[in-house]
Amino acid sequence: MRYAGLILLLVLPVASQAAVYKWIDDEGNVHYGDKPTLSEPSVEMEVDDIVTVPSFGNRNDSMSREEMRERLLQSMEEDRLEKKQQREQQQALKQQNREKCNRYRDRMRHYQRASGIYRLDENGDRVYMSDADRDKATKNLQKNINKYCR
Repeated sequence: MRYAGLILLLVLPVASQAAVYKWIDDEGNVHYGDKPTLSEPSVEMEVDDIVTVPSFGNRNDSMSREEMRERLLQSMEEDRLEKKQQREQQQALKQQNREKCNRYRDRMRHYQRASGIYRLDENGDRVYMSDADRDKATKNLQKNINKYCR
């Protein structure tokens, strides 16, 4: 008879009601808690199912944790490779700009030092630039120097 009460307690499900309260503070933020607040009006929520977040403690979850770790590492590696590729592209572009800058500066020095500037026509004869053409070419060179020699 003594054990009948104990067995009855073990067999019957224990009904435990955990109350959840919801309130909104002065700034409009929604809060949840297990105790009502005195400063803010709170509403008791009906909780049918308790959702639990699985821990990574047992063996079955260690696989998903390992998978998550692998995904994170893979994502980080992809980011590193993408940043490395962007750096390499920027360095290649800088190198190209330096080369163009040097070519335009050399040509400008040549224009400034030379008494006459010519080009070769289709027969291989020299065709000298007029002063207007030379000024136009010099301005164009200066524009390119300003563009590539930053």
